[in-house]
Amino acid sequence: MSKNRILILILVLFMTGCQQNVKSSAENAPTPEKEQENVAVTSENTDTKSTVQGVTTESSTTTKAVKSLTAAEKLTQQLIQKGQAALAAERLLTPVEDNANLYFQAVLGRDPGNYQAIQGISAIVDIYTQWAWESALRGEYASASRYIDSARSVNPEDPVIEEMVSRISDLQKKRAQVAKMSQSQAKQSSSEAAPKAPNEDQYLLPKTLFSMTDDEIISLIQPIIDKVAQADRPIAIYWPNDKEARLIYQIINSRVTEFRVRAMIYHRADYMVELQQD
Repeated sequence: MSKNRILILILVLFMTGCQQNVKSSAENAPTPEKEQENVAVTSENTDTKSTVQGVTTESSTTTKAVKSLTAAEKLTQQLIQKGQAALAAERLLTPVEDNANLYFQAVLGRDPGNYQAIQGISAIVDIYTQWAWESALRGEYASASRYIDSARSVNPEDPVIEEMVSRISDLQKKRAQVAKMSQSQAKQSSSEAAPKAPNEDQYLLPKTLFSMTDDEIISLIQPIIDKVAQADRPIAIYWPNDKEARLIYQIINSRVTEFRVRAMIYHRADYMVELQQD
């Protein structure tokens, strides 16, 4: 083999080795940053898509739950809402076509165990019994009785009603006892302090009248009130203290509701009220 051929062969082998190194370097070159960002964005988009799909699925499930109410259930809810609105406005039994009791009773007719309707009925009873108690405290027992009757018409089985009836009854008894004792004391004071009047048109009162209790004062003046209301005659008040004399007149006039009592006040220490002739 000649030297030229050997030289050519060595050159060919060298060139072939260089080409393989260049190819290997190209394959192992790092990925450009832009391409890496694209990969990251693609991954993020995939996650976002999954999240959106999850929210959509949850929203769809909620919508299906709302839509699952039947027509009967929707009507029941509407009746409860109307009942609660009427209760808040204190339309308890009236008007006949739009009141809380009407709506709650309708719900119980459809669904006997409905908790909201049961609570609504109990609230109506509580309101009526409270009104009854407030009336009783003012001495308006007839009004209290009417409120109790209204509560019974809503739910006669509610134990709150009988408890309130008992409470009002106890109040009446205690007040009756106090009034009886006051009348007894007033009569005793009157017999001791007031001399007997000279005639049936004259009413002597004790000098210590305004040191007594209100019930005692009314007890002593009540016969005068009854006579004035029956006879419609003017009166004369003989009393040394003008303020006390005017107070006697106010007591008499306020309890004669049919007409205004005519009166004259004389500043004399007779301590007497006298019915005058017309």
